[in-house]
Amino acid sequence: MRISDYHRVFSVPQAAAFLGRKAVENRSVLLSSFLFGFLAHGFAFTNKLVNHDEVASLFTKGATVESGRFGLGLLDLIFPNYSMPWIYGIISVVLLAVATALLVNLFEIQGKLSQVLFSGIVLSFPSLTGTFGYMFTSSSYALSFLLACDAVWLFCRDGLWRKGLALCLMIASLSIYQSYISLAAGLLILYLFRKLLLGEKAGSILIQGIADAAFLILSLGLYFLAAKLVLKITGVSFGQYAENSIVLRLSDLPGKVVLAYATFGRFFTESLHGLIPTSFSRLLHGLLGVSCLALFLPWALSRKKEELGSLLLAVVLLLVLPLAVNCMYLITAEASIHTLVLYGFVSLYLLPLILADRLHTRFRVLLFVSENALPLILAGIIAVNVYISNQAYLNLHLRYENAHAFYSSLIADLNGNPDFHEGAKLALVGTYVSPKFYEEQFADTDRITGVHGFLPDGYARAQFMRYYIGLDVPFASDEETAALQELALVQAMPRYPYYGSIQTIDGILVVKLS
Repeated sequence: MRISDYHRVFSVPQAAAFLGRKAVENRSVLLSSFLFGFLAHGFAFTNKLVNHDEVASLFTKGATVESGRFGLGLLDLIFPNYSMPWIYGIISVVLLAVATALLVNLFEIQGKLSQVLFSGIVLSFPSLTGTFGYMFTSSSYALSFLLACDAVWLFCRDGLWRKGLALCLMIASLSIYQSYISLAAGLLILYLFRKLLLGEKAGSILIQGIADAAFLILSLGLYFLAAKLVLKITGVSFGQYAENSIVLRLSDLPGKVVLAYATFGRFFTESLHGLIPTSFSRLLHGLLGVSCLALFLPWALSRKKEELGSLLLAVVLLLVLPLAVNCMYLITAEASIHTLVLYGFVSLYLLPLILADRLHTRFRVLLFVSENALPLILAGIIAVNVYISNQAYLNLHLRYENAHAFYSSLIADLNGNPDFHEGAKLALVGTYVSPKFYEEQFADTDRITGVHGFLPDGYARAQFMRYYIGLDVPFASDEETAALQELALVQAMPRYPYYGSIQTIDGILVVKLS
């Protein structure tokens, strides 16, 4: 090809036309992703909602290199260090919509309703609600999600160069947010399962499964090597959070496998980490499981003697699937697992769509399940997730309003105190007692990480005062506050905001919270 011909291949008009065609081809997925994205999260995009990390990281992406997320730090070039809900919210939805379209094409989900429902699941899932509680990294994590989907899409295609590029993209995804290894693992298992249903030989699937496992292990290994190299170059060491989170001991593996399966079961019975947040949603998921079993059994029972290998492998894949989507438990301390880390769980919802796609017309009852029950069940799950997302954001909003009112009132009270001068230290002694209605009205969101809101006595109180009240008031150190709390005089003080709850002790303005 001559140099003069390159403009015809790589020109902006050609690229725009290509993207336009793809957008039209995937319009059902893209439009439904935007619809459900804004239904579930629009309030978070149009209001500045905060929790403690969000307050502290208003102008930063938080821990990057020291937490092993060196790619997150590099994204400063694309996503500046400003926690901007509207623009980062929209960017996140766009990236996730593209990722969803990619998965719909990878698994060849033909039905428009199925495409819409899967889009709704991905864009309303509680892990994303938790992610938008940390708006400062939301668009970066959405990009990591997309990169993981890209990596799987490429690895499932023929061609050595595609597999090499898939490896690079998977490492890039892990460098932004390590947890999407579970997303990739779940997708690869489901892709093998679908190929079995399509009639591919068990031997071929087994070889591909070994290649998939090698791909995931190699991705993790190269990522850790890259993270170590970046630490050495920058002179930074892993922070305490990363040191406590990453656990890679072979002797612990059997116990961790058991833990992964046990916690997977708890997702469906007690709303662990808020993935299935209500009793009604748990009922719907139970019906979804029964429907999957009903759809799988006819295929399983119709296997001939020479196809027993395929049946056995299909069962093995289904048994390994929970471990795949929960594989973060294998490499991470249990205490460090939370809602955001478990977004890979969303890949499970492809299973009923894959099973329904393989039905034959002679199964009348199962066709009814496929065409009527499954859409209603999935629509119900989406409706619950949308409702819970908005409930969570209302919680964040009320928490912010209460915290703002608390500090506004406190400053007004301090203004009449002669000891409140520039540089005077402030100590909040005791624990802030939240109004009872939070516990009563927001119980369903209580297990979703990231949406508990900001409390006035949280670690980011100085930043909240600076950014949201407009005052730089120094707070007493934790050691000074602990010493004050032991004093009999402080213990005898009434609780704020009642008279006598603010006193000057040893030159520090003490506010008794509890």
